[in-house]
Amino acid sequence: RLTVYEDNMQANINKTFGLIYSQRVLLSLINKGMVREEAYDTVQPKAMKSWETKTPFRELIEQDSKITDVLSKEELDECFNPKHHLNQVDT
Repeated sequence: RLTVYEDNMQANINKTFGLIYSQRVLLSLINKGMVREEAYDTVQPKAMKSWETKTPFRELIEQDSKITDVLSKEELDECFNPKHHLNQVDT
């Protein structure tokens, strides 16, 4: 049985500035019809800037109308939901 310490997990996620969610944002854009290359070219610079400037990834994503015109706030909430990474906990 694996013991998960949610507070520690959240602290570790915060250390990445939310970059662990970049793939979910990328895939959500593709699923909504954006061409993969365009989605990558849109998300990847935000991920790099987030890491280099220590700016929360979501903050940069929400500032880009190319993304927010495709993904609603609710869809972004789902992209940034840490529960996705806990699917196998308590199974």
